[in-house]
Amino acid sequence: MIKLPQSDTKALLAIHGWSGVLLGLLLYVVICTGVAAVFAEEINDWASPLPHANAHAFPAGIDAATRRLATQVDPQFHEEIAMFRSAGGRLNLRYHLHDTMPNGKPGERGVEFEVDPATWQPLATRKGWDDEIADQTKPSGVAAFLINLHVRLHIPEPWGLFVTGVLGLAMMIAAVTGILVHRHLLADLFTLRLGRDALLKRRDLHVVAGSWNLPFALILAFTGSFFSFASSVGLPAIAMVTFGGDQAALIDTLYSTARPENKAPAPLANIEAMLADVRHRNHAEPNYISVSHYGRADATVSINTVLPGDELVYSTFVYDGTTGALIREQPPLGKVPSMGASLVGIMYPLHFGNFAGLASKTVWVALGTAAAYVSLTGMLLWTRRREEQLAWRRMSRVVHYVGYGLPLALVCAPYAFFALRSSDVPAITVQDIAFLVVSAAAAVIAFAIQDLDRLRRVLLGCTGVMLLGLPVMRIATGGLGWADAWSAGIGAVPVVDIALLAFGFICLWTARARQARVPAAAEGPAAISTEAHSA
Repeated sequence: MIKLPQSDTKALLAIHGWSGVLLGLLLYVVICTGVAAVFAEEINDWASPLPHANAHAFPAGIDAATRRLATQVDPQFHEEIAMFRSAGGRLNLRYHLHDTMPNGKPGERGVEFEVDPATWQPLATRKGWDDEIADQTKPSGVAAFLINLHVRLHIPEPWGLFVTGVLGLAMMIAAVTGILVHRHLLADLFTLRLGRDALLKRRDLHVVAGSWNLPFALILAFTGSFFSFASSVGLPAIAMVTFGGDQAALIDTLYSTARPENKAPAPLANIEAMLADVRHRNHAEPNYISVSHYGRADATVSINTVLPGDELVYSTFVYDGTTGALIREQPPLGKVPSMGASLVGIMYPLHFGNFAGLASKTVWVALGTAAAYVSLTGMLLWTRRREEQLAWRRMSRVVHYVGYGLPLALVCAPYAFFALRSSDVPAITVQDIAFLVVSAAAAVIAFAIQDLDRLRRVLLGCTGVMLLGLPVMRIATGGLGWADAWSAGIGAVPVVDIALLAFGFICLWTARARQARVPAAAEGPAAISTEAHSA
C-alpha cells in the first residue's frame, strides 16, 4: 500500500468523490433514456399509428411497389434500396447511393418514400443525405429523440460516442469492483430491514437493488461501451491500419454482400418469393431488406429477420437478385461463421433485451429502472453524508435537480412533438427545445426551493401530472382512441397509455410521502444509513 501524507489522501479522496458523482450524473441520464429506448418501436407505434395494423412488416404488394417507386427516382439511386418498417406500421423505401459527404466522410444520399402498406401510396417523400432525411422524418420523432440522447447525449459526433463509451467503461468498472469488494454479497441480496428506521430501510433498498443488479449492470456497460467505441474508435483505427484510412473499404470487406461486377441490365427477381423463403427457413419475420444494384445482372437481395425464438444471434440471408436463389446465410460479421461474428451478433440482444420479444424487453426495462435507482440513490447517499461541507451541500442539490428534473424534462418533450407534429420543424428539434426549456425551469425550481425533500416532492408531482396528461395530449392532437386502436390491431396505443397513467399515479403517490430526517449524531458511524435522502 502506498503511504501518502494525510493532506494528499484527502485531496485524492475529494477527486475520487467529485469525479464519481459527476460521472454518475451523466450515467444516470444515459440509463434513464436507455430504459425508455428499449421500447422505441412500441413508443413510435403509440405516438404515430396508422389507422390499421399489418400482420407482416412487408405485406403482399411490396414487390410491385418497389418497382413502381424505382421509376420515380434518378437511376443513380438504384445503387441500393433499403426497406424497413417505421413508426405505426409505415414502410420506408430508401433509394440511395454511397458517396463522400462535404466533410470528407463516407455517407449516403438519395430519396426515401414513406408509404402506407394498406394502399401503397406515399405518405411522404424525403431527399438528401441520411442526416437530412432523418431530420425530415416526423412519425419516429419521439423515439429518435430518446435514442439520440441515450447514444450521444446530443453531443456532435464522434464526441458524444466517446462520452457514452467512457460512461459505459465507468459503469463496468463499478460493477466489477462492486462484485470484488462485496464482503457480504449473498447476505446483501436478501437484507431488507423493513421494520427499522425509514432511512435505514431506504439504504437497504439501495444495497439490495445494487447487489441484484450487478450482473445486469456489467452486461449493459460492456455492450454499451462496445457500441460507442466500435464506430467511433474501432472502425477508424482498423481502417487506418489495414486500408489506409478507407472506412468504406473496411465496411465493404466486413459486411458486403456484393457479387462480381456485371452492369448488364437484368430484371429483379420477385421479392415476395424471397421473403416467403426466408420465413420458411428461419421461422421468423423479416424486418429489413437491402437490394444492391437494382436492375443489373449482379443484383443481390439481403434480408434480415427478427431473432428466432431459440437463437440469440441474427443472420442475413443473401439472394441472387436475378434468379431469387439463396447464395448464403451470412453471419453478423464477415462472410463465414466465426466466434468473433457470434460475439458481435450477441451484443445486440444483450444490450437491447429483444431476444424474447415483449417479455425480455419488459425485464430489461425493470432491470434498467433498478440501475437508475441505484445510480441516483448512491449519489444521494454520498452527497448527503458530506453535507457539512458547503460544496457538497450544493452538489446534493444538483443531484436532486438531475435525479428528479431529468424525468420531468423527458416526459414533457413529447408534448412538443404532439403539438407541432403537423409543422415543418424537425421532430427532434422541437423536442430538444422543449427538453431544454423544462430543464431550465426545473433548475430555477431546484434553486428556489431550499428544502430538498420538498424539492423532490414538487418535481415528482409535476412529473406525475405530466405523465397523466400525455395520453390526453396524444388524443387531443388527433391520435387514435383506445377502441379504434384495439379494433385496428394496434395494441401499443392502449398499453403505452395505461403504462403512462400507472407511472403517473406512482409518481404522485411517491410525492405525497415526506422523508424522515435524522441528525447525523444520532447514528455516529452509521450516518450513511440514517441521513440519506433517497429516491
